[in-house]
Amino acid sequence: MEPTGRIVFATVGVTNFGFDVFSAAVPLPPMEEDAERRHTDVRGGRLYFVSAHEQPPAPFRSWAAPVRSPVSSLRMLRVYGTFPSFSPDAAHLAMNGDFFKTPGVTILRSDGAKRWVLTREPNLFYTSWSPAESGVIFTSMGPIFETTKATVRIARLEFDAGELTTGRDEVAATLKVLTRPEAGNDAFPAVSPCGKWVVFRSGRSGHKNLYIVDAAHGEDVGAGEGTIRRLTDGEWIDTMPSWSPDGSLIAFSSNRHDPTNAAVFSIYLVRPDGSGLRRVHVAGPAGSAAADRERINHVCFSPDSRWLLFTANFGGVMAEPISAPNQFQPYGDLYVCRLDGSGLVRLTCNAYENGTPAWGPASSPAAGLESLSLGPGAGDESLGEFDEPLWLTCDV
Repeated sequence: MEPTGRIVFATVGVTNFGFDVFSAAVPLPPMEEDAERRHTDVRGGRLYFVSAHEQPPAPFRSWAAPVRSPVSSLRMLRVYGTFPSFSPDAAHLAMNGDFFKTPGVTILRSDGAKRWVLTREPNLFYTSWSPAESGVIFTSMGPIFETTKATVRIARLEFDAGELTTGRDEVAATLKVLTRPEAGNDAFPAVSPCGKWVVFRSGRSGHKNLYIVDAAHGEDVGAGEGTIRRLTDGEWIDTMPSWSPDGSLIAFSSNRHDPTNAAVFSIYLVRPDGSGLRRVHVAGPAGSAAADRERINHVCFSPDSRWLLFTANFGGVMAEPISAPNQFQPYGDLYVCRLDGSGLVRLTCNAYENGTPAWGPASSPAAGLESLSLGPGAGDESLGEFDEPLWLTCDV
């Protein structure tokens, strides 16, 4: 079955984070199944596009701006935010701000016509909307890009989804912390399809591994309600898990095949009970030089649980980053493949880091990008802040 749906992802732009939304209802190109083509990168395939992230002219409202695609069947919308996730019916998107100045979690109607502030607390990153509860979003609370022992906690935001109406700009939410402050760096929650469990990455052992916690009560085991258990264990990095929509698998990125090298990551799959752990070889077969150089992260599943979407370094670094020298990962483009690593297709090709994607179901035209609002937005304007080209200067 060919995958369909809608993909939302973050792109690190010239100034600050922004993210594009595009509809992926076009069937992916058919792939040959012979051994020589099993790992072929379909560069510039039918879903190829270049997302425009040049500095917008003021007063550009970047959360509701259409972006032109050379593929007529793709619809894109540029918005200002990070770490997007879909609501259960794909009618809304949850997202974070820039971690410092803008609201911690906001909700955007998927046609770009309306935005609501859920919480203004700025130190929140990552969102995971519960598939089973329309009024529950999980996030990480604390500093981003920190050590294993930094205090970062998993939090649950509860709100009334019925209050997402045109007459409101803010929706009241209750924040409940699920993990202990002394546990260390707990981040990147992903909810099970039933909504009862959350898998997340934790540094509580001194290494970043995966744990599963009660989605409602957290790890409050002293009260007799909460529960937590370890999913992976080792002196390596397991991070950014994603729970498959059918509930059978958890995908994550890890350098466990080369623990001393923090620059290589590959996709791994494991069952929620900890069994069946296996690596998904995408760039090449097991033991190949190409597989050993994989840097894959931000993995998630298609709505039918048969495909993986992720960001990777397979395209290399192009010449364009010379005009945008402050990119964290100028090689980061989006790809999809099957669960066995076959059928690799490249989705993006540009000078910016495209990452943290979410793959939602195809929604009705009434809630999708086909009804894109072109009127003035009510969200945050682009900050218009520049940094000097750091890697073009040196002391001699």
